[in-house]
Amino acid sequence: HFFCGTSHSNIYWVDSSSLAPELRNTCHYNKINDIVFPHNYSDVFATCSLGEIRIWNAKNRHEILRIQVPTVECYCIGFMRDGKSIISGWSDGKIRAFYPQSGKLMYVINDAHVHGVTAIASTSDCNKIVSGGLEGEVRIWRIGRQSQSMEASMKEHRNRVWSIKVISDLTSA
Repeated sequence: HFFCGTSHSNIYWVDSSSLAPELRNTCHYNKINDIVFPHNYSDVFATCSLGEIRIWNAKNRHEILRIQVPTVECYCIGFMRDGKSIISGWSDGKIRAFYPQSGKLMYVINDAHVHGVTAIASTSDCNKIVSGGLEGEVRIWRIGRQSQSMEASMKEHRNRVWSIKVISDLTSA
């Protein structure tokens, strides 16, 4: 047998007699833009990079799930506090939410920030998302079962919003 590495950072163990590959390890092949753990849970974490989100087992460092969105870059990720969705901000200006077990798309907020969503966080009641944009905007979104709507928009920053933290009384800082 021998090991083989690819340009997309996959490492395979290959049986030399049958040339049957077995995936042994993976990682991002481009820069990592964000890393996040779910609220009060350290067994898994998520990372995002060019066109993808990966969910990792923190104990054995193996990839559990890969969510791919071709031709766009994922700038930021978060877990809703209840653990029922992964929220993410993308270079195409959209907020995308995914189911954490399957990676299937739950909903999309189109045109959340024109030049890209660069920061994201949820409130503790999981009814709102606060997002930041490349142009310095901060927006609050009401999240319902069937619809997502903007509740507020502020433009106080001159440049990119890098991070958003929501404090316990549901206000953003």
